[in-house]
Amino acid sequence: MDSVGIANTFVAQSQAQTAQALQSEMLKMSAQQDANLVALLQAGAENLQSAQAAPPPGLGTQVDVTA
Repeated sequence: MDSVGIANTFVAQSQAQTAQALQSEMLKMSAQQDANLVALLQAGAENLQSAQAAPPPGLGTQVDVTA
């Protein structure tokens, strides 16, 4: 193998390593975004559950308008 062939092989390997590193980083970013979305949905569900919980003592859900 001549020096040009060795250089071409080295360049091809470098490009493959770079592409693999970029793909790995993109997968990590995607997983982090998914985790953030899950956390956001969980927080929303918790807020919804607390909003539907019984009101504090002295605060009812009905208003007496018979007066």
